[in-house]
Amino acid sequence: MKIVAIDTYSLVLPIREVYGGAAGFLEDCRTLIVRVETENGIEGWGEATQGRPGNTYETLETMEVMAQKYFAPALIGMDLEDTGGVISKLHGVRYGHPITKAAIEIALFDAVGKLYRVPLCRFFGGPYRREINLVGGLGMDLGPEAIGARAGQLKQEGFQTFKIKIGQQDHRKDIERVRAVRRAVGDDAQIRVDGNACYSFVDARNVLNELSQFHITDAEQPLARGDLQSLAELRRAVGIPIAAQESVSSPEDALAVLENRAADLLKIKLSHIGGFHRGLDIAAVVGARGLPVVIGQGSACTTILSAAEMQLHCALKNAQPGGEMTGFMRLGEQDIFSPITVSHGTASPPMTSGHGIEVNKENLRRLTGPRAK
Repeated sequence: MKIVAIDTYSLVLPIREVYGGAAGFLEDCRTLIVRVETENGIEGWGEATQGRPGNTYETLETMEVMAQKYFAPALIGMDLEDTGGVISKLHGVRYGHPITKAAIEIALFDAVGKLYRVPLCRFFGGPYRREINLVGGLGMDLGPEAIGARAGQLKQEGFQTFKIKIGQQDHRKDIERVRAVRRAVGDDAQIRVDGNACYSFVDARNVLNELSQFHITDAEQPLARGDLQSLAELRRAVGIPIAAQESVSSPEDALAVLENRAADLLKIKLSHIGGFHRGLDIAAVVGARGLPVVIGQGSACTTILSAAEMQLHCALKNAQPGGEMTGFMRLGEQDIFSPITVSHGTASPPMTSGHGIEVNKENLRRLTGPRAK
């Protein structure tokens, strides 16, 4: 079943709310949609977003260029049923560019799932679950009063786990924001914090030790991504479990984090690591140590990327309860991508075939014409 076409659609979409942290803020959704077509007419759809300015060198413009000038020509004509060979080719064409690779890989696996008429979580060995309790994200733009009100609203909607972006220059503001959320959601709710690699060692130690009074579930990437020794020392110095995210771009990175005893759990974002293949490898490495992985990104995206991350979450035995793939909930009104059902803070990902999201091609092309190879 040969690949006969790979189209790309660059979209800039409005969002419902800004969700920013120490790495920067996004005021719209800049995302690359990828369509893969096979010789028998099967279509697979993928997506990856540009991300925050402080997190990546890839932009929407470079993603489209790399997809059309380098990756698509290498893959067209290959047999999709030789899935391993196709994925190896994708990752071997050029070093880096994980966001672009993730968009293409999601489309490839979506087509494979449709070929065999199974949801991707089953194709990857699951499902271990069919519903996912979502995490309510709270951005750094929300001050103490606003963040408490928003957290209370999310709790009324059924959310039981909350993630707070921290990293203010005035560290007291971080403490007060977390205090406000704990008051709003009560003692039974779980609270995570995310420093987006912005703190010095001393500041991180001081802030996290003070935050420990609020019974924080875990603190994501408080230190710079490359300093594993300091991250390990911080882990020993504070009373909050440490989650590594920016430090993990590959299975090799995951192994290094574990060998340095630098984290208690690891975070997997499909666009950060380059797709499902590496995500499964990372989860296996972490699971071999008996540790969990957190799945998902909260930055605005369409339901394609969120559903893909939900499929991975459902496929992994060691996925931590509380999925962070909530980007689709921040997207503005649109009539292109089919929805994901959410009730009382719990998502029910489509269990049809592939990632389960349908695309209205006419409406998509009305926004932007495709670039095809």
